[in-house]
Amino acid sequence: MSAESQTFDPYRSPTLPEVPYAPPMTTGRPGWLTTLCVLCIVLGALGLMNSLLGAFGAIAGPAFQKAIQPKASAKMPQGFQDAQIEFQENINAVQAKYFWATVPALGFRAVAAVLLLIGGIRSLSLVESGRQTLLIACGVAVVFELLHAILQSVVAMDMMTIVNEYIEKVLQSVPKNNNGPDLGKIMPTIVRWSILGSLIFGFLIALAKIGLYIFGLVYLRKPHVQALFQNTSKPPLLSPAA
Repeated sequence: MSAESQTFDPYRSPTLPEVPYAPPMTTGRPGWLTTLCVLCIVLGALGLMNSLLGAFGAIAGPAFQKAIQPKASAKMPQGFQDAQIEFQENINAVQAKYFWATVPALGFRAVAAVLLLIGGIRSLSLVESGRQTLLIACGVAVVFELLHAILQSVVAMDMMTIVNEYIEKVLQSVPKNNNGPDLGKIMPTIVRWSILGSLIFGFLIALAKIGLYIFGLVYLRKPHVQALFQNTSKPPLLSPAA
């Protein structure tokens, strides 16, 4: 059989040209990118609300607490009343002591929160400026979380001392029950471990946030992620993740 008859054989599949395989172009958002953006948006919104509430507490907190503080009852022991007044004064003193550290921290938090919000929203649309903003936001947020954890630990130590003194004075004003447990030893221990537990929980939350931001700093610099932002055909904001 000649080569010409083989070429026009109707029962033979045509021979396809040999070309190198090129993988299909993907224009959707990977699941990791979508998750990162959504978490950054949520943390940014929460951080912005906490900044506003914290600013209100730092500026108007002492006056607001004084206005809503219940008046001492005539039936309340004098030692308990004195302990309560001293406790509130010590709390106000600690807040005043760290006022000039707390206010800049609130401003720092607000900046990081706004950057996370803007960067997360724009990165969902695969806008290159959004990716760059989110990179800056993750870097700023890492620094904030580290400094905020240190500040919170210092403030918590002072608060622990004040609360322990308050508990001891309150227990001294309460008549002792020789048949019951020694509250003078139990209550300070419970309070101390409660404060330490909340402090440890706060550290764990801060570590989780820092881990997320470090992941964002690494992930957003990957070549295939950067290529998504360079693609001109953008998926809609609420498109399913690829």
